[in-house]
Amino acid sequence: MTIPPPSPTPALPLDDATAGAVVDAMIPLVGIPMAPEWRETVIANVKATAAAARLVLDFPLDDAVEPAPVFRA
Repeated sequence: MTIPPPSPTPALPLDDATAGAVVDAMIPLVGIPMAPEWRETVIANVKATAAAARLVLDFPLDDAVEPAPVFRA
């Protein structure tokens, strides 16, 4: 059975309003109280995390690439 390659990750327009909606939706799910004065910082963090995730998700890997059995620094 041949598994088709994944399609490129769709662009996610993560503007302030969208990131704010994500934060508002996650607060009750996570169960951690958030002071109103933290909201803008949390939104900035969500946007930065999404940008970092985009770099990882969009990095091209050959199908033959396998994880290393041992990682050494």
